[in-house]
Amino acid sequence: MNRTMTVAQLALYLKGVFDDEELLHDVTLSGEVAEISYSDKHTFLVLAENEYSIRCVRFSARDNIEKGARIALRGSVGYYDKRGSVSFVYTEFFICGEGAKKARFAETVERLRMQGLFENRPKLPEYISDIVAVTSPDGAAIRDFIRVVSDKNPFVRIRVCPVKVQGDGAAAGIARAIENLQNVRTDAIVVCRGGGSDEDLDCFNDEKLALAVANSRIPIVSAVGHEIDYTLCDFCAGTRAGTPSIAGEIINERAGAIIDTLRGSVCAGYVSLDRKFDERKSRLERICRRAEYAMGTRVAETKHGVEFLARRGGYALERIYDGERGRLEKLAKRLGAAAARLYERNAGKLDKVSAMLKVLDPYRIIKSGYAAVVSESGTVMGVKGLKCGETVKLIFADGSAVAVVQSIAEKA
Repeated sequence: MNRTMTVAQLALYLKGVFDDEELLHDVTLSGEVAEISYSDKHTFLVLAENEYSIRCVRFSARDNIEKGARIALRGSVGYYDKRGSVSFVYTEFFICGEGAKKARFAETVERLRMQGLFENRPKLPEYISDIVAVTSPDGAAIRDFIRVVSDKNPFVRIRVCPVKVQGDGAAAGIARAIENLQNVRTDAIVVCRGGGSDEDLDCFNDEKLALAVANSRIPIVSAVGHEIDYTLCDFCAGTRAGTPSIAGEIINERAGAIIDTLRGSVCAGYVSLDRKFDERKSRLERICRRAEYAMGTRVAETKHGVEFLARRGGYALERIYDGERGRLEKLAKRLGAAAARLYERNAGKLDKVSAMLKVLDPYRIIKSGYAAVVSESGTVMGVKGLKCGETVKLIFADGSAVAVVQSIAEKA
């Protein structure tokens, strides 16, 4: 007979069935803790045995139970009619020891450790600008990872190698992807997946996948599940991240180091350029002072020599004045003329040298409205010493400026 019922009627009927069934009350349920979480004062568990599992709850209590422990719960099976869900509501628990799954996992970890798979793993390089993420392209994990990296370092190249991250064939697919990526040029491989149940993360505990991670010559970041979840991939990878977002922050540290290093190099370049300019300026000033002093000394010596010759000539004239007055007067005139010419000739040379020094003084030209151009390779003498996009320093009489060369035009 076909019976018509509403959703509410069916839900209330099922609740009555669960409430009236004596076999579902005052039951001791044993199994291994697959998941544990807390909400306010309540404790939520997933108790598992092989491929079977059931959700359990204890209200108004936060029980100190470890994931992977084997426990026994005393309580009753309940049906929550408004949500249509079945759960085991317990009132007390008993620790029975370590769960079989946790024990197998610990045994596998120790065996792989003895094989040396957890040692000497490639570490992340100091600088990172290229990443390959081995993950599901449609999952929230890769979106969180890309968002965290792109927000701070948008120049980092992130490529996605699409794979299944749970279910049959997932472990083999991830291992194959890691092996194929050994021929790809990249700074690091990030294996990531969001949180899930123990069953969802089982593929990352596959020994063949762990071996592929351990044998990778490219540094691997394992970002699987939540921070409390540990898989074989975490142990075999060179770097473990608790979540995909944490993996993004780890990458950001290496990517940000590139910017810091470039900024330091630019500052050091400016300091070096200023120092070289000051050194050349000081050297030119010393040369100018030496030349000026040398010319002044030569003129003074010449003047003293002329005066000395004039005095000697005067003394000679006085001695022979009476006998050869006329001849001496002529000689004196000739001697005076020669001395004057010599003095004028040397004075002219001094004026020419002084004029040349003034012409060679770079600051005389700069003060007239011109500027000196200095690049990384030194002073620029013409447009052939420039390149488009190059940063140069312009030196003026009252300071300096930095400019970027946008175009270059040579004279025809």
